[in-house]
Amino acid sequence: MTFQAKAVILDMDGTMLDQENQVSDTLADIIKTIRQNGRLVFIATGRTLKEVKDPLPSDLEVDGIVCANGMVVYINGKQIVKHSLDEILVKELVAKAQEEKIYYEVHPIEGKGAALTQDKVFFAEEIQDPKPESVKEDEWLSRKMAIQEDIEWTDNLPVDDAAKIYFFSRDKQRMTFWKQTLDQLKQKHDFSAFASSDHNVEVMEKNVSKATGVQYLLEHYALNNEDIMMIGDSENDLPLMKIAGYAVAMKNAAELVKQQVDEITTYSHKEDGLYRFLQETFFN
Repeated sequence: MTFQAKAVILDMDGTMLDQENQVSDTLADIIKTIRQNGRLVFIATGRTLKEVKDPLPSDLEVDGIVCANGMVVYINGKQIVKHSLDEILVKELVAKAQEEKIYYEVHPIEGKGAALTQDKVFFAEEIQDPKPESVKEDEWLSRKMAIQEDIEWTDNLPVDDAAKIYFFSRDKQRMTFWKQTLDQLKQKHDFSAFASSDHNVEVMEKNVSKATGVQYLLEHYALNNEDIMMIGDSENDLPLMKIAGYAVAMKNAAELVKQQVDEITTYSHKEDGLYRFLQETFFN
């Protein structure tokens, strides 16, 4: 490969993180080395800042973070961009999710995702073993951890500062129907929706994506789209992949994503695939 990236942008789930939602020591070390050698490293993820920080090694630093699919952007720990969902939209989508028996998490700009206490029993039933074969291991583990530790159970949802709403169903057909329901609701409300698997979808503000969030980082560091390499695996990575100078899909990426990139990694996120790709690309 002859492309010389000035900045490398990394997705988290299915890319940086393995099936246990961990960052390998080898990957953390090579990210540090890439930065020491003068290249910038950004993270662009559907996760909120808390969800980003939880699995990252405490000594691993990056040059910018795009959270919640572009809703919030940070440079050196400082928030430089913030969008939030309309309160009426949040209330209506949660009520509709309850009606349709769809698992949901309302995520504020910072802090834990929240759900109504009255829905805790249903949520627990939704992630009872055995895991459906089509649900990714890392997503199943994340949902279990969310119910046990991460969700703030409340009688009053944080609707005034919501960065995103995450929806999940163990039933693929039910989630497909829910995505169709969201498409219909777009005729009434302005919002965007991105999925990272067949079993989830996330709602953000309209015309906001990882691509729009990264533009703020590029402006800050005086870079162009042609200077960046993007590595990811899911539908929510596509807007950013389309503008990047070089786009890479993980071996485990969705077929739709693989069809629209410049290169596919040889190894998956379960095989330390991102580390192996970065090693081969920048140091061999």
